[in-house]
Amino acid sequence: MRFVLTSCADKAAAKTLAKKLVKAKFAACVSLFKANSVYFWDGEIKDEKERVLLIKTAVKFKKIAKFIARHHDYELPEIVAFKADKASKKYKKWIKKESK
Repeated sequence: MRFVLTSCADKAAAKTLAKKLVKAKFAACVSLFKANSVYFWDGEIKDEKERVLLIKTAVKFKKIAKFIARHHDYELPEIVAFKADKASKKYKKWIKKESK
């Protein structure tokens, strides 16, 4: 089981991507959070409101990263993952069942 993070420019884009991930079985669940991101882009510091997607999945990173990149509207989307060290057995089983 792993968590994958990506961010979108607004609520609509985040919900669209989240629904695509769940429908295609790339994620068992996607949680959306409001965020304020400060970053360097095109020679200047940006300060933008975004939505962060916390994607819960059992799908291999390369496979889900490719799907996200193909369906994302950012030129360079954040796509990072980390494994869950600890999780309840029932929750892990559900994640595996719902994401393939």
